[in-house]
Amino acid sequence: MTRTLLSRRYMLQSLGLGTLGAVGAFATGCPRTRGASLADGGSGSASASPTPLAPTIAIDDGDAPPPLVCSSPTADNIEGPFFKAGAPWRASIADGARGLMMGIGGAVLGSDCAPIAGATLDVWQADGAGDYDHTGWKLRGRLTSDKHGRWHVDSVVPGNYLNGSRYRPRHVHVKLAAAGYRPLTTQLYFPGDPYNKGDSWFEPSLVIAPEGPTRDTPGFWGRFDFVLESA
Repeated sequence: MTRTLLSRRYMLQSLGLGTLGAVGAFATGCPRTRGASLADGGSGSASASPTPLAPTIAIDDGDAPPPLVCSSPTADNIEGPFFKAGAPWRASIADGARGLMMGIGGAVLGSDCAPIAGATLDVWQADGAGDYDHTGWKLRGRLTSDKHGRWHVDSVVPGNYLNGSRYRPRHVHVKLAAAGYRPLTTQLYFPGDPYNKGDSWFEPSLVIAPEGPTRDTPGFWGRFDFVLESA
């Protein structure tokens, strides 16, 4: 079985070999803290069109990334009811799903900031209308971090969906496992989502750091570095 590690364009970008089209500038380090937000509008219901992300950021490849900060392990978060074991090994999971283009990636690190190679990431999410695929593997996949701890997923921006009396903020589910480290189940959230505030499970430290879009490419490009605790 061939395990997808990272998309080729992310690997080239991370190695400093140029921006390949839509991918934003990923650099070794913790997330950058640029201001970007989701467009505020739409109900977020499953029947509505997905609310697009506002294309307000231009990538500046001259920015120096801040120092690594790995003292705090990544916060855990609820698994939710829609996990399915056995997802295919792949880093591109959209399969033509509805939604705005998205690429997210970063590194898997230990609390000493050392990269963790071969960590398994199980990723799943809703499509742009807030719907999960319960019968197949659309928007579901597994991948492993490379020798530098890097990971990357190509997908679409998930939509909001009604949970009880209110909508959940956009989120991507991730389960991580690595030899010698405690397993982690968490969710990644999006900056500026109007439903972040007041959500029972929202955690500010789990917000993806925006790295795009570029001036001429719609979509969302972001970074998140996971920090795992030793077992």
